[in-house]
Amino acid sequence: MLELLIALSVMVMVVGTLAALSKAVQLSAEYSNGYGTATQHGRVCLERISRTVNEATANEQFPGFLVLAEETGGWRFPDTLVVWHPQLAPADPDGLPRFDELVIYCPNPASPGQLLEITAPSDSRQVPAAGDLAAWAAAVESIRQSSASQKIPLTDLLRTALVADASSATLRGAVRFESRLRPSQIQWTQYQNGTLAWEDLPWVQGIYGSQTGLRQAWLRMELQLLPSEGLSGDDPTDQQATAFLGSAAVYYEMHR
Repeated sequence: MLELLIALSVMVMVVGTLAALSKAVQLSAEYSNGYGTATQHGRVCLERISRTVNEATANEQFPGFLVLAEETGGWRFPDTLVVWHPQLAPADPDGLPRFDELVIYCPNPASPGQLLEITAPSDSRQVPAAGDLAAWAAAVESIRQSSASQKIPLTDLLRTALVADASSATLRGAVRFESRLRPSQIQWTQYQNGTLAWEDLPWVQGIYGSQTGLRQAWLRMELQLLPSEGLSGDDPTDQQATAFLGSAAVYYEMHR
């Protein structure tokens, strides 16, 4: 009887150890699969956005793309990217784009964890001037809310955070775009006003001639993605987000 009890005790310990190992292997597999899926989503999103920006149309009136930011709770959220990317030849290659030539990237207003690619194929109006950010914000918001717009989800794994202001609290997706012009708009205005010489403008790689110079519109992107759902026993709000970084650029001529 004593030997039988000892044997049963040993078997119970072995079974318990195997169960714990099995659970650990399962959690490890789910962890790897979850972050693997997030990595795939991040790479595909950045590649798609980068390709669209690199193929953008640009001229002296519109630098290929715009980054629109919102202010909430004293914080700035530059989470909307507008790219001039016509499917065919642009309606006015030397002027301003049309709304149906734009591609918009932004979080879904109804589901902030989702990143959308939005187009407005039935809107042939001319866009506002590049510097009129208030008009741009209103126009993009109208396109986002319109049922006629085409919306393609790129990922539903964006990390979200609660942002509070004086009157309410909202969830926002963790996506960020930052842009830079070289020469900048301030420097170009100084040249037009005669306070900065043509030769002193910071042309990209020093590429300029007597009548034209090369300008760069540079974009930096950041996405923060959570692992895909299904991690056993994990609270999604406690999961560690992974940041994915990317960049793209448009080059075009400026004329003296």
